[in-house]
Amino acid sequence: MKKALMYASVASMIDMFNMNNIEILKDLGYQVDVACNFEDRSTTTDAKIEAFKKKLHDLDVSYYHLPIPRQISKVGDIIKSYQLSKRLSEKDYDLVHCHSPIGAALCRLAFRRSKTKVIYTAHGFHFYDGAPLKNWLIFYPVEKILARYTDILITINQEDYERAETFNVRDKVVKVNGVGIDTSKFKEKNYEKKNLQLLNDLNLSENDVILTSVGQLSKRKKPSCGYRSSC
Repeated sequence: MKKALMYASVASMIDMFNMNNIEILKDLGYQVDVACNFEDRSTTTDAKIEAFKKKLHDLDVSYYHLPIPRQISKVGDIIKSYQLSKRLSEKDYDLVHCHSPIGAALCRLAFRRSKTKVIYTAHGFHFYDGAPLKNWLIFYPVEKILARYTDILITINQEDYERAETFNVRDKVVKVNGVGIDTSKFKEKNYEKKNLQLLNDLNLSENDVILTSVGQLSKRKKPSCGYRSSC
């Protein structure tokens, strides 16, 4: 049976953005494992972590805890995570899909001598036009060097895509416009009729156009690129 590993810094990255990917891999006949930090709560809670573990168990997905930190200053956790990742690289996975800057760096270093195909989704490079100089000094050289151990690099905005195209990626760079959602699940039958109470609360008229953005609004993710052709 083919084997795949979903790898990220924190469990919420897998839970919120990659459960569909896991189910697709399962449907394709893969045995899927998950590796991430189950103790860093960041944007989640104990209850959500336990519910996530149950979902993985119900899907017959094995999971491994890695103490991947969100700060590069936590050297001890980085070293331990790398050592554990090296052990995972010996499990003969056919592919590994990694996420998050620190997690993806550790993953690609650990798997660099394996025969495993490495997919990396960059959810917004930390080095972008206007980013602090320290971001460029730290993250840019890391991403440029580790690209040589990346078979497919997935980006989510045009600026990252163009910059990644200059890297020495093994196979190709791909641009996907964000993670996306199925909007049909949220569309009401009478969606043409605007909520008058909401309009009143916002001091708007029925002729005003209302746009809703759900997600993290940060410069590195370039949220305006979906609307500006210059991005």
